[in-house]
Amino acid sequence: MSKREAIDVNELMLQYEAVKSEISQLRSLISQLLIQKDGIEKAKSSIDTISNSGSPDEAIFPLDPGYMAMIFARPVDKNQYIIYLGADVYAKLDSVEAMKILTEREGELNQVINNVNQRLLQLENLREQYEAILQQVAAEIQKQGK
Repeated sequence: MSKREAIDVNELMLQYEAVKSEISQLRSLISQLLIQKDGIEKAKSSIDTISNSGSPDEAIFPLDPGYMAMIFARPVDKNQYIIYLGADVYAKLDSVEAMKILTEREGELNQVINNVNQRLLQLENLREQYEAILQQVAAEIQKQGK
C-alpha cells in the first residue's frame, strides 16, 4: 500500500467518524425536540381540561421543572393563561389564543423534527456507504498482507 492510499484511508476514517459524530448530535437534538413537543402537548391538554371544567377545582401547580415542589391552588380565571412567546417574553392570553399559539409552535416543532429526521436518514445512509468502503479497503489490505 502506497503512502497516498494510507492518506486516503485515514481521510476516509476521519470523514466516517465525523458522520458518526453528527448522527449522534442529531439524535440528541431530536430527543430534545421531542421533549419540547411533549411539553406543548401537555400544556394544551391542561388548558383544555381546566378551561372546560365546570367548577373552580383546586389544582396542583409545580413550582419547579423537576416537580420537586408543588402547591395547591384554584385558578382565578379559567380562561386566562400565561404563555411563553420566546426571548423571555410571556403573554397573558385567553384559552383560544393560548391554544392557537401552542398549536402553531407544535406545528413548527413537527416541521423541524421532520427536517432533522430527513438529515439523520441521509447521514445514516452515508455512514453505511463509508462502512462498505472501509470494509472493502480492509479486505484489500488483508489480501495484500497474505
